[in-house]
Amino acid sequence: MSQRSAAHLQRSVIHLLRRVDQCATQLYSTETADSDLTLRQLAILTAISRQENLSQTDLVSITGIDRSTVAGIVSRLIRKGLLERKRSPLDGRAYCVRLSKRGAKVIAGADRLYSRVEKKLLAGVPAAEAIQFVSTLKAILSVHTDEQSGAPA
Repeated sequence: MSQRSAAHLQRSVIHLLRRVDQCATQLYSTETADSDLTLRQLAILTAISRQENLSQTDLVSITGIDRSTVAGIVSRLIRKGLLERKRSPLDGRAYCVRLSKRGAKVIAGADRLYSRVEKKLLAGVPAAEAIQFVSTLKAILSVHTDEQSGAPA
């Protein structure tokens, strides 16, 4: 790769975000070597732990994971005994999901896990810059999710 190409990649927001995502995924994998939960599965479980009676459509909106992937993740988590499906209390034709007792135990340490991974990911970044980084990420997401009613662009 030429120096010019390498320099361009080091200025490319898209490339840098993809690389940071790779780092975050690797750190998560290292921290959870004894677990078989993926980051997306953990995101689904975390969303459900924070709000009861979520439909799969709600999970798509909250997590930004596409509909078909959410459906597959929910099915796998039900098979693992971490989620239960039940009729929606708001619409008897629809279903929602909730944590099983086993799922609640699994998710109990999620906040600590997220904190450990984020601390390692942001190691070496001054606190003020880390706060600004999170704020900037939220601003970017806000612009691009508001355009399409909650679905990432």
